[in-house]
Amino acid sequence: MKIVLTVGHSILKNGNCTSADGRPFGGILEYAYNKNTVNRVAEYLRSVGHIVDVLICPELKFKKSSEEKDYKLSRVNNGGYDLAVELHLNASNLHNARGCEALYRTDAGKKIAQQIQNRLATVFKSRGIQKRTNLYMLNSTTPTTVMLETFFCDSAADCDLAEKTDVALLIAEGIHGGEISQPQDRPVEPAPSGILYRVQTGAFRNWKNAEKLKADLEKKGFDAFITTVDVDGLLYRVQVGAFSNRSNATAMVIRLKSAGFDAFITS
Repeated sequence: MKIVLTVGHSILKNGNCTSADGRPFGGILEYAYNKNTVNRVAEYLRSVGHIVDVLICPELKFKKSSEEKDYKLSRVNNGGYDLAVELHLNASNLHNARGCEALYRTDAGKKIAQQIQNRLATVFKSRGIQKRTNLYMLNSTTPTTVMLETFFCDSAADCDLAEKTDVALLIAEGIHGGEISQPQDRPVEPAPSGILYRVQTGAFRNWKNAEKLKADLEKKGFDAFITTVDVDGLLYRVQVGAFSNRSNATAMVIRLKSAGFDAFITS
């Protein structure tokens, strides 16, 4: 099969992530976990002969989450794919739910959804598969499409199970419809942390000071943005980048310091 694996959500130009964030409840950040998982799913599927592309929205480019739709649909619908699978993690209003779900719209999607659900349910509580007609990744895509709510990112118990499990392999085996053997010498990769690393260059009480630093950074070619936090009053933080891999954040710190700016990583 020719498959495209997509990651739900993105990081907006202002540095905000559009996904659910389970970290305040002992969990993980949905977007960062799936971004760190998707390429392992692709590797497993390629190992058994599937043609697989990975689609992740560009970071720090969109002003609003609605721009994700056009970016993904144009590529999914024009790629000649047989199947699209989008990765998500669930979250609940009371932060007390657990388990896995797979969403579909068509009969063909139902079959794939059930296969993946069967594999995930060997580890996580099964919430079943659901037919949904109100999601653009199901009702506006040309290939057969399935959306996964692999587990609850705001459940510490679910996240603990995920950390001990090769979730990417379960998803890949569900898509493939059978077991995928692993080479005995395959290195064990650490589970995705779900942490988002931001590079900060300054924090000010005065908005104009933050704007000046932002302008100075942009003159040197850095795509800077300002976020606010309430710490005994508004604090304006100037940041350059938000990364799911710490090594990328570290590389940005080195670039900034070489250009004469102070910088540090905050997660």
